[in-house]
This record gives sequence, structure tokens and C-alpha cells, in this order.
Amino acid sequence: MSAESKPEQSIGEQQQSQQPAGQQVTEQQVVQGVGAKPAEAKPVVIKLPRPRATLSDKLRRLLKLRILMERREPRWMRMDEWRFLRIAHKESWRRPKGNDNKIRLEIKGYPKRVKIGYGKPRLVRHLHPTGFRLVIVHRPEDVDKVDPTREAIVIGRTVGLRKRVEIVKRAIERGVRVINVTKDVIEELSRQ
Repeated sequence: MSAESKPEQSIGEQQQSQQPAGQQVTEQQVVQGVGAKPAEAKPVVIKLPRPRATLSDKLRRLLKLRILMERREPRWMRMDEWRFLRIAHKESWRRPKGNDNKIRLEIKGYPKRVKIGYGKPRLVRHLHPTGFRLVIVHRPEDVDKVDPTREAIVIGRTVGLRKRVEIVKRAIERGVRVINVTKDVIEELSRQ
């Protein structure tokens, strides 16, 4: 028989055929891990605090309403953004000006005009979707000033890895939620 016409062997039979005659491994041992390579040590899993914000029923209702309003909100476009790449790549909105500006005149078929009616409820305007107010932190001492029931921290973008690790450690001790923890910080914490 050629190699192509041989019937396929099961995994256990293949491993048995590879073992020397004196060291046959049964299928049960293969499943249990006997005769297999030793598993590597699992890295330590870091549990970050994920408290829930203490919000009144009114604020919870307004947060849900804000989500529904955001779904219906159109994508704001500048005039001629669809025509010129130099405008589209800036990703900045400008108020429509000019006598014949089609967005300013709200002509059918053109993008919607920004109006105050699209605004979100004032009480939940600057809240994170989790319900926390965000506080930017640059030093580990700043974490002590944060209220863990109402505020979450965002580590400043100019903070280096060493200080980020210290900030996250302090946040874990105090039970404060950190919004922007990176993989580098988690790897460093698991090493320590």
C-alpha cells in the first residue's frame, strides 16, 4: 500500500507507534498528561478593582437615555468633507459659514447641522459610560485624593511605565478603578 492509501491512525495510536517498544503509553495516560512535556508555570493573574459607581436612580436613567440619544445622533460632517481629503483627515468640525452653504441652509440631502437639541442631559454630560467621573492622574499621591465610589482614574499619557505601575498598585490598594491600564503594566505587575 502506498502512503496515501493507508487508513488514518488515531492520535493515541500515532503516539504509541512513536514510543519505543518498552515504553508504550496508553490513551488514558495521554489524556491525563502522563508522558507529555511538563507544562510551563502559569503567570500570576492580576485582579484589578472594578467597583460600580454609586448612582441615584435618576442618574442611571439619564445614562441609559444618553446611550439611546448617542445611537440616534448623526455623524457631524464639515462642508466638503466628502469632496476633499485635506478636510476629511483633519477630523475637526467647523461651523458652516457662507451665504450659499448647503449645511447652514439645511438643504435636503446634505449632512445635518449641529444644534443644541442634540445635546445630552446636563447631569450625565461628562460621565464615563460606567457612571464614573474621570480624574487624570500623574503621580501615585494623586490616587489618594480620588473618591472610589464616584470617580475613576485615567493615567496621563506622559507618565512612564515605572510610575504607571506605582499608580496602579496604589489604585488596587484603595479600590479605585483605572480606565486605561495597558498590557505593559499588567505584565510588570505579574512579574513582581
